[in-house]
Amino acid sequence: MALPQRPSHIIKPKTGPDDPELQAELNQALAQVASQDVIAIADELAERHERLFRRLRQDASALAASWPEIASAVTHTRTHAQTLRDYFAQRHLAPLEQLLGEDGPPAERLARFVEQVPDLEIRLAVELASGLLHNTFPQECWLWTRWLWDPSVGTGILPLLAGSTHNLWAADLAEGYRRVGKVTRLSAAFGERTGLLGPELTGDARCAPFAQSAFLACAYCVYLYGVTGWRLSREFHALLPALPDLARRLLGLRKRPGAASPRAG
Repeated sequence: MALPQRPSHIIKPKTGPDDPELQAELNQALAQVASQDVIAIADELAERHERLFRRLRQDASALAASWPEIASAVTHTRTHAQTLRDYFAQRHLAPLEQLLGEDGPPAERLARFVEQVPDLEIRLAVELASGLLHNTFPQECWLWTRWLWDPSVGTGILPLLAGSTHNLWAADLAEGYRRVGKVTRLSAAFGERTGLLGPELTGDARCAPFAQSAFLACAYCVYLYGVTGWRLSREFHALLPALPDLARRLLGLRKRPGAASPRAG
């Protein structure tokens, strides 16, 4: 299945990986992210894995008992989570159980799953499949979300960190997932240079499998704040949540008790 590609009508020119000004701003802004934020998010992802996803490694049929919560964990908006709950409320969870339970490379499993749900929007199907795989098998599988790389508009944090979209374009979903995984692994070196992926995190056996996801979510938020602050009004920019809380939302984590809702202007 070929990936849909179309020019972006949302992101204005000179806000992508080929814009050296924005890349320089990203590098500078990342210095303002605290390594403790990345560590805390990775710890929350590890806790969620132990509570919600670990049992799926041995028994994919356990998915049904916690499906509403899992649907929220693998998406970043309530609307998407409700779409998934409604979609599978009318269908068996067999494609999801097969995705988790079958053998074979993750890329081929993801592609087969998307083919089995042709009436589910392709980006949401990919996010569901990669979210289930990564959260259940965090050492073997990785995320592919639209904020990481969206080939339909050619945007995301991965091409910005890589400096190009060249290594991300693919003719089919399986190859696309493999390419996202390769660039995700390469991004670890970038995170280490910023100091946000330090040995206290990457050396922690429990949290290390989630370190890259936590770092990339924070990096995307820095990028988002930069673009909105550059292109949009101060009033709109002030409506965004605080960076760590938005990063949590991107990863489907629950909001922390007492967390401020919009950012201070």
